[in-house]
Amino acid sequence: MSPWKRLELEELLSEPVRLVRERVRTHTGRELTYIYRPGPVAASFVLPVTPRGTGLFIRQYRHPTGKFLLEVPAGKVDAGESPEEAARRELLEEVGAEAGGLIPLPPFHPQPSFTAVVFHPFLALEARVVAEPRLEDGELLEVVELPLKEAYALLEGGEIQDASTALTLFYARPHLLKLDLL
Repeated sequence: MSPWKRLELEELLSEPVRLVRERVRTHTGRELTYIYRPGPVAASFVLPVTPRGTGLFIRQYRHPTGKFLLEVPAGKVDAGESPEEAARRELLEEVGAEAGGLIPLPPFHPQPSFTAVVFHPFLALEARVVAEPRLEDGELLEVVELPLKEAYALLEGGEIQDASTALTLFYARPHLLKLDLL
């Protein structure tokens, strides 16, 4: 199905993520080398909305940027797990919250030039904190509860720099407007 022909494939790294170097011949006959993260890999993102009309976000340290970024809870979909199950698990692990209903939003490829990963965003309604977060080694984050209007003002002002969070908010907006939460 691919218009390009694989000439060589070499695994560069297997842990913590798989990276490969692939030599290909393109549809024009030109040879190129790609270094990328092959699929199938999936992650879930969840915008938890409380009954008070606030969003439960995290402010997380992201070492490659050297910054704390405002994000929605997210994480890898584990083997044998559905994207919705991963969203619920990440919500509980990172925020200590459970949600009533989850509305799936359109999936997307965050950086298709480098990775085959697919992100599955969700809008979680009736989110309630029920436990303390259970963070993984290396996670440095704090839970931030914001009125949804304030979160969208941050988005529109360019203050939300995590692209996956921005796109999750973008896709959630029509649902929030329809539910009179914005």
